Amino acid sequence: MRRSALKSQFIRKGALGWALLEPEFLPGNRIDLLETGNDYFPALCLAIDGAQHEIYLETYIFENDNTGRCVAGALTRAAQRGVAVRVLVDGFGARDFAATLMPELIQCGIEVLVYRPELTHFNFRRHRLRRLHRKVVVVDGRVAFVGGIN
Repeated sequence: MRRSALKSQFIRKGALGWALLEPEFLPGNRIDLLETGNDYFPALCLAIDGAQHEIYLETYIFENDNTGRCVAGALTRAAQRGVAVRVLVDGFGARDFAATLMPELIQCGIEVLVYRPELTHFNFRRHRLRRLHRKVVVVDGRVAFVGGIN
């Protein structure tokens, strides 16, 4: 395909379209686009419930709401099955996590780390803006959820 034709497809389809024009995926892999929380979180919990060896979860926000409790429940069930579970959350985005969900996860044997914990909401120092904003979950090194839906 000529460069000008590729450029016009890029403009027409946008960056995602450009990335999908000629994928270089290895055989046997699949990508599913989960556009909403109604798609994302049930798929995430299903993958966690199917884990056999290890789960790595890194996120900015982990709330003690219905969704957060659903994910925490799936992580807890996995740990109880003997799956190694490691969680990394941001100290600002998940600032209530330490007081609510974190103790029960730790009690189940889940390794939990908090990146740059916020001890007070009234700290206006510059370093406070250095946050962990990635959203990644890897299950058994075979299934990954990248990007996020806050």
